[in-house]
Amino acid sequence: MSNVSRRTVRAYLINRADTEPTYLRAREIASDLDGSPKAVAQYLSQLQDDLADVSLEQWGRSKSTTWRVEVSKS
Repeated sequence: MSNVSRRTVRAYLINRADTEPTYLRAREIASDLDGSPKAVAQYLSQLQDDLADVSLEQWGRSKSTTWRVEVSKS
């Protein structure tokens, strides 16, 4: 069972993209958070529409989806 929560994924995204846009994959995030890539991918899809302070968009798909993450400066 994955110990990754939606809250930890959100905090990770904000931390990583704090200074400039960042490109990430679910498996990289899962590896850093000690969780499941499948769970992280589900949270990324959910967070894409739910975050006001973070721009999260699917950027490219080769072997896996790359996500572009940018934190709004307000």
